[in-house]
Amino acid sequence: MLALCGLMAGFAARAAQPPLNANDWNFVLVPAFERGADNNLTPAGLNHSLRFGQLLTSLTAGKLGQLKQVYALTLSADGADMTPLESIQPYALLNYQPVKVVRLNAGGPSDYNSPAYFVQQLQATQPRGIYVMAMPEPLRTTVAKALTGTAPPADGRSYLVASGQAGALKLSAYPDQIAKVSAYPDIALPPRSACPQTPVTIKAKPPATLRPYTSQTALLVRHVEAHPGGSFENGNYVCQGQWRALGANRILLDKIGRKPDYVYTSDPGNIIDCGAACSYIRPSLTVAPFAIQYRLPLTLAPFQWEDAADLAMALFDRDSPYFKRPAAGSAILVGWEHAHIEKAVKYLFGVVYQDPKAAARIPAWSYEDYDTVWELSTDRDGALTFRNSCEGISTAALPSTCPAFPQ
Repeated sequence: MLALCGLMAGFAARAAQPPLNANDWNFVLVPAFERGADNNLTPAGLNHSLRFGQLLTSLTAGKLGQLKQVYALTLSADGADMTPLESIQPYALLNYQPVKVVRLNAGGPSDYNSPAYFVQQLQATQPRGIYVMAMPEPLRTTVAKALTGTAPPADGRSYLVASGQAGALKLSAYPDQIAKVSAYPDIALPPRSACPQTPVTIKAKPPATLRPYTSQTALLVRHVEAHPGGSFENGNYVCQGQWRALGANRILLDKIGRKPDYVYTSDPGNIIDCGAACSYIRPSLTVAPFAIQYRLPLTLAPFQWEDAADLAMALFDRDSPYFKRPAAGSAILVGWEHAHIEKAVKYLFGVVYQDPKAAARIPAWSYEDYDTVWELSTDRDGALTFRNSCEGISTAALPSTCPAFPQ
């Protein structure tokens, strides 16, 4: 114990802030913050991530030109672990950065896609600069040792910086000094507004060949605000979206009518992403705060986010190989991309329920509409009902700057 304390004291005694020199390699190794019993952060971990995002933003201010990539790293054996992504996304959001989700395999330096192999390849193929990486322990220890030859003590409230020239990186630890806050960060939203879509109710009876999930309710929401202008795309959402993602949970809970059994969303590690440096993270991170507040795991779809037919069948066809659950009585919150929600619902009515006339009545979901909520429900016989409503939160009323949290 004395040796451990001495080692930590040696790390902490170094500079109060990392130098992050322009001509050096700078690897900022962030711990995945407090994890709950499932695959998400706890409310305390979410608070930690929000405040750490502000801290790291201040440390990299004026140096974003040196920032080459933000990573969320997990081991493939625990690939559904959302905590690295949830821990570092607030920093990426504040700085308009993408996050690349990478799943590594166990193994040594010569093993393909191992932690050591990953950092070797990065240094061999990428330019020097700042690389921010969030990951769980003991993966962070493994990466630190691969970079520097030094294994730091595990400490979930310090970030590590490995910096220097190739082959001579030195490791330093910096306590973040962020106080623990256990309450969910419930933020106030603007007054409720009218819904963008005209309300409509559409019904269809199940065909004899279908084995539907019965007495089920699925609430489908689009990812929160993104695309601040033009063709901007980084896979993340923007500050207006953070207000909605953090603040709309009670509205969604009221619409479902009870705590749902599942929060279902696209996998941010999908092979269909938005570029070599960009994972499509915003649908899952839209519903992650709800899952965190109500202590639910995120169930990640085992198919790609563009597979609208698979989404439709996973939700309502018991013969789908995906998302197995009890045949009746489930309540599900679904976070997805809006165009593929629309395609999935039209496929559900037109193909699964074999009612093309009902499918033709499904409204279009506007590119500018982040407020709409679609509800799909079945009765005890599997008859399907579609209803549309909204959260009642106008995008124009949401602040363009992210919410601030006291350090």
